[in-house]
Order: sequence, then C-alpha cells, then structure tokens
Amino acid sequence: MRIPRNDVYCTNHQEGQSPVTERAVKHVRKFLGQRLRALRKQRALSQERLGKGSGLSGKFIGEVERGEKSISIDSLYRVSVALEVPLRELTDVGDKNSSVPTEEAERIFALVAGRRRPEDVRKAYNVLRAMFGRAS
Repeated sequence: MRIPRNDVYCTNHQEGQSPVTERAVKHVRKFLGQRLRALRKQRALSQERLGKGSGLSGKFIGEVERGEKSISIDSLYRVSVALEVPLRELTDVGDKNSSVPTEEAERIFALVAGRRRPEDVRKAYNVLRAMFGRAS
C-alpha cells in the first residue's frame, strides 16, 4: 500500500520511505503541547488538576505541553473532555483570529522548514517577525 504524498511536509518523498519526517513529528508534538497549555491556562487549571480530571498524571501533562512526550488519541480525548472542549479544539491548526488560511500557513512553514542552513531559517524568521511583530 502506498501512502499518499503530502506536499506540505514532504518535499522529497522516495517510494518505500516514510513521508513523515522526525522534524514534522516534533513540530506536531510541540504544537499540540502549546494548544494544550493555552487551553488549560484559559480555564485556570493546574497541570495536576487537569491530569486528575483526565485520568493522567500532572507530570505527563507537563511533558506533553513541553513537547517531550507524545499523547495517544485516547488520552487526548480524555483531556478534551476534562477541558470541556471538542477534540478539534486541541488539534486545529487554524487560528480563528487569523485571516491566513490554514493551508497557506502550512505552506509558509514548509518553505522555512525545508531550508537546510540555520542562517536561512533565522533570516526568514527575522523577516516575518519584522513584518508581523514578535512571536508569542
């Protein structure tokens, strides 16, 4: 079975190789952690309290928020129930306050992520920061 190509995250996919890079996996893990932390803080919950409400440990919640650990879909669902938000609220990459479509934001990320030299990535970041202000 051939996995369909995803041009956003996979630019040089060879037949027989995984189209998912470790960099993309880390990016997703970090994104999920940031979303989880933001939603938890909006509800004024500690990591320990959210862990208790979702049947997970507070330590694990912290590790997920920092992008150190992956979270299963089952545990992510438990967290969404504890936070009283739909599961998509934790996983949606679209910024509801942004006029940039999600697909366009992903293309921008792919362009920058595809650069091999750290100085190129720094230059791109500095240009975007100058245009849009400091990163949060």
